[in-house]
Order: sequence, then structure tokens, then C-alpha cells
Amino acid sequence: MITLKDLCRDLKCDVIGNRNLMIRGISCHSFDIKPGYLFVAINGYRTSGKKYIESAIKKGAMAIATSDYSLAKIIANKYNHRITTIHIENPRQFLALAANRFYKFPSKKLNLIGITGTDGKTTTSYMIKSIIEASGEKTGLLGTIKYFDGKNWLAAPNTTPETVVFIKFLSNLVKKNVRYCISEVSSHALELDRVTGLDFKAAILTNLAQDHLDFHKTKKAYGEAKLKLFKNLSSSSYAIVNNDDKFTKSIIKKTKAKIITYGITKPADITGKIKNVSLTGTNVEVKLRYQSKSLAINLPMPGRHNVYNMLAAIGAVKTLKISNNFIRNGFEQLKPVAGRLERILTDKGYNIYIDYAHTEEALNLAIRTLKDVTKGKVIVVFGCGGNRDCLKRPKMGKIATELSDYVIITSDNPRHESPKSIIEDIRKGIKKNNFESIIDRTNAIKKALLLAKPSDAVLVAGKGHEDYQIIGDKKIPFSDKEIVLKELKKV
Repeated sequence: MITLKDLCRDLKCDVIGNRNLMIRGISCHSFDIKPGYLFVAINGYRTSGKKYIESAIKKGAMAIATSDYSLAKIIANKYNHRITTIHIENPRQFLALAANRFYKFPSKKLNLIGITGTDGKTTTSYMIKSIIEASGEKTGLLGTIKYFDGKNWLAAPNTTPETVVFIKFLSNLVKKNVRYCISEVSSHALELDRVTGLDFKAAILTNLAQDHLDFHKTKKAYGEAKLKLFKNLSSSSYAIVNNDDKFTKSIIKKTKAKIITYGITKPADITGKIKNVSLTGTNVEVKLRYQSKSLAINLPMPGRHNVYNMLAAIGAVKTLKISNNFIRNGFEQLKPVAGRLERILTDKGYNIYIDYAHTEEALNLAIRTLKDVTKGKVIVVFGCGGNRDCLKRPKMGKIATELSDYVIITSDNPRHESPKSIIEDIRKGIKKNNFESIIDRTNAIKKALLLAKPSDAVLVAGKGHEDYQIIGDKKIPFSDKEIVLKELKKV
């Protein structure tokens, strides 16, 4: 608990009512409110937190923070000042800073590593987790697939959780004596101030391609959102950046942090030379600046893009002073990441891969990787999500048909759009005649399996680990992997 006066100290706010009120918790969701809580009214995608103030009060909120000064006064008068109101300019920033203070700044008490970029965040986070655990330490993880509290796997409602959930999660790690935490940091989270006030030991940039333009509107705005993570790093932190990506120059100019570069083509602090690629993995020679001896790593994942992820992970763990032996062991012990070029073996001579690739760049990398390790044809099944960046649709259609041998365009998560219209957008970028459209995703996967011959590869892209399909406002149970396994029995 903390007094409202101490909670609001040095924060930009105007308190109307009892400053000595004891605050027992903080939330921006009315359904989480308990007696003695502070409710912060923030704006969401579809609604305003102001609509839920009365609900929060009924559940026991004793303080309400809002950017609407008139509403703050109305509430104070309506409840005869039994409810303390706080007028704030930026609700999300206030929520982040207040939550950090309420939970006693847990990010300062552990080693927090943030990973941002268009692609590769999840895989990189699992690599770092494996290395830290190989060194004998426990670590927390927050990401797209699931959260991990050092002991248990938890459901992940967001790639990067809401501010209070994030900070409370870190606080629980501290209580459990877990000294490390890895977090994927999405552009949405950065734009919505979910990580404001957090003390990152290191931040990684994987790459910057086009994505989420439905939210950010322009690629420049998307990049500016990513840049926030590095602008807020302290001079004692590390920025671990891909030297082969053009966006890295912007980060180096804007951050106060110490720079660690990695790459394959350009000179960097950590460089990787690919020696061999196979279905089961990639042999890489890693050269670390200031170390005369190279580090040979057998990465149990195919693909040039996974080598970049590997180099980023090495950069991160080097800031934690983890030795090369533990790094090597961490990669050797690395388990397949769900839906990230996840290989499904068959007794029919061909391989099937489930991948989350839902951007032009990610689809490009996934197909190229399979072309490098597949003797036969590469057959691709993919679609694009509805109510999301529609500009990437024709680009993905062009990439898929130009790089692979045959493509089946299908439905992904159509949401409130017509699957047929989404497919038409994808087809606008196609110039070859090596594709067909099958709206039903199950039938599309089934057709790909029927077409596959020995030595071929089938890539089912777009949904990866997801176990649902979003149609309208409903999440319908649907797993690419389960469909593949079920249909394989029939083929």
C-alpha cells in the first residue's frame, strides 16, 4: 500500500480530495478493481475508460484518474468528495509511472532485456532464455506465445502486456528471486506507453520492415515507435543492433546507451559466418570482437534469419557476462519454438513447416530458407489478416508466387473483412500463374498435402502458434498444426 500523496509525488497531476488516502492497488480495467484501488481511465481501441468509471467505483475504487477535468470535478461533487479524483494530462504515462512507484520499481532490481523489431522477437527471446537457463539461472519471459514466471507458463493476452500487468509480473519475479526477464516489446506497446519508466539492462533491434500500418499509418511512424525503446535507455544500458539493417543508424544517433552491433554482411562487434545449412539446423562460426578465438555453434534451426536472431541473443547475454560455454550449451539445448518454422516430419518423404510469417519480409525469409534445404518443390499456404495493414497484401502475394513453386492463397484471421476481398488484394501483386485460391483454410492445407511429393516442403504460414481463427468478433478454435496432423492421417 501507499498513500495517494506519495504515489503522485513529482507526477504531473491535480488531486481533488483526500491526498492521504491509502491506495491498495492500481488498474485501468474496471473488472480488476477491488476496494481501495485507484482506477486510471485510459482510452482503448474501441472505447474510453471514462465509460467505466462508475463501474470501478461500484467495485470499490476510492480514487479515479482521468484526463477530463470537468468529469473529475463532477465525480468529486457527486460523491461528496468520498471519491478522490485526479486530473492528468496523459493517462497512459501516469499509469506507467504510478504503477512503477506502487510496485517499488521492480525493473531496477533485475536484468530486464527488451526485444523489438518486425520479425524474430519470439525466437530471439527463447534463445536468450535457453542460454540463461544453461548458466544455471532462472528467467522470466513475456512474449507473443506465452509468458513464463521462472517456473510456470501462463497465457499471453498481448505480446507486451498492459503496464500494470507488466510491472506486477516483474515484481513477482523479484519476490521469487528471479534475476532476469526477457520481454518482446511491440510497436503498439511503445506507442501506448506500456514500458514507460522501465529500466532495461539491454534492448535489441532485430530488423525493421513494413508492418502494423493499420495502427501507425506510415512506416516512418512505425519506426519512430520502435525508436522510443532506445531513446529511453540510460547511459549504463546496452543497445544491441543489427548492423545489416538500415534503421540501426537512427538508433545509434538517438540513444545514450552503449552500442553492440551484430551482423553477417557488414563488420560488427559480433559477426556470423554460415558454414552449412541443413533441414536440422545451421552451423555458424561466430567471431566476437576483442576475442581472438571464434565460437563454433550448431544452431538447431535452419535459415539465415535465425542466424541473425542467434547473434542478437549472443549480444544480449554478453551484457550479462555469460561465458561462451554456456552460450554454446544454450543453443544445443534450445527446443523448437512453436510456430517458428516448426518442422512436422512425415512418413511420406516430404516435410511440413508451420510458421508465423505474416509480413512480406518474414514470408520472404521463410520461403528462401526452405528453398535452400529442400531438394524438391516448395508449396506455400498463406493468407492475410483482416482489418490490418492492407498494403502488404499484394507484396506478399508477389513474394510467395515468385519464390515458391506453388501457392495456395487462403483465409487467415479475416475479422470483419470478407476473406474473398482479402484474397483479391493479395492477387493484385501476382504476375505468375502458379497459384490458386481456396478460402477455407482447412481445405487449403489439405490440398497442399495432396500436392506434395517426396522431397517437397509444405509451408503453412501466417498463424504459427495460434490456436484460433478470428472471424468477426469471435475466436474460433483452429490450429494449423492440428489440422496438418489430422489431414496427414487421411492423405
